[in-house]
Amino acid sequence: MPSHIAHTLLAEDLLVAPYRPDIPTLDDTARRLLVLASQGPDIFLHNHRRTPRGFRYGALLHRKGNDLLLAHLAARIATLQSRVHRERALAVAFGYIGHVWLDRFVHPYINYHAGWRGMPDRDAQRPAMHAFLERLIDVQLLGRLRGCSVRDYDFYRRLPRSRSTGSFLLPVIAAAIRATLVSANTDTRLHTRLDNALCDAVDYYRSISRLDADYFRRARRAELCGTVGFRWLAVVHPPADLIPFDSLNTEHRRWHHPCDRRIASNDSVLDLYRAARERSIRSCRVFCAAVTTGRFADVAADIGPYNLNDGIRSDPPCRRRIAEPLPVLELYRRIKDHYS
Repeated sequence: MPSHIAHTLLAEDLLVAPYRPDIPTLDDTARRLLVLASQGPDIFLHNHRRTPRGFRYGALLHRKGNDLLLAHLAARIATLQSRVHRERALAVAFGYIGHVWLDRFVHPYINYHAGWRGMPDRDAQRPAMHAFLERLIDVQLLGRLRGCSVRDYDFYRRLPRSRSTGSFLLPVIAAAIRATLVSANTDTRLHTRLDNALCDAVDYYRSISRLDADYFRRARRAELCGTVGFRWLAVVHPPADLIPFDSLNTEHRRWHHPCDRRIASNDSVLDLYRAARERSIRSCRVFCAAVTTGRFADVAADIGPYNLNDGIRSDPPCRRRIAEPLPVLELYRRIKDHYS
């Protein structure tokens, strides 16, 4: 999963000419729902505190089912009678569609350049490098596309202002998930899991909003005292001036799909981002048409059955074998030393 700022940038681009697809004009509430929905199944992965948890749905939806989920969501949106509700539901669908395509395009790049435990080493902190590289990409992508820092961008203020905003959509989304995943069909607490995941995700986004140097120093001290784990840095954005290398591959180094060396690319993250944006626009148009015409199978056919983990196969994910990590682990430790 590219991290939350990359997904939000793409979602916001869907509403800006010349990228904007033929979609309704969205009010402020719908735009905020679009941003939240652009986090896709990652929202479930932030559900660590409130129970019952929906964490496993985050893993499942990265593996399979997004084509069917969006088709079922289109069918349910078509039944909404309120124009406002329908437009806000469409905003949620558009955000989710952008998440799907950005994951599929960028995840192979991230896996190849972050590595994983055993590739290229068995360092205990290696698994955290996937999330850490995503944050480095967020920082540099934001600088390139918006010309500002993470602190100035203030992701949290873009989210819905109230927990009740869009609450009418919870049963709609829960029904679409039940119709998609067999294990969810008998989950009588799915609605509550979804609500808990949303609350925990928003709490997480609030906690990492507008971080300053004092936050990093406090977190480092807490790690050294043993009150927080070593992974804390992997899920926050370090200052841009502490990132010494090009995480976006703007020099167009050659890289490979981690599951298949025959698939090679010189694309930068900017190239992948643009490709995901164009593909998302097409899918939003297909989705809008399906809600109007009732051709919901067109949505599933357009999205396709490929997963979000590697973008080339459905469930289970492919076996990763190839990696050439950027010096993310070295930077991870250097930043911690900087704040010690």
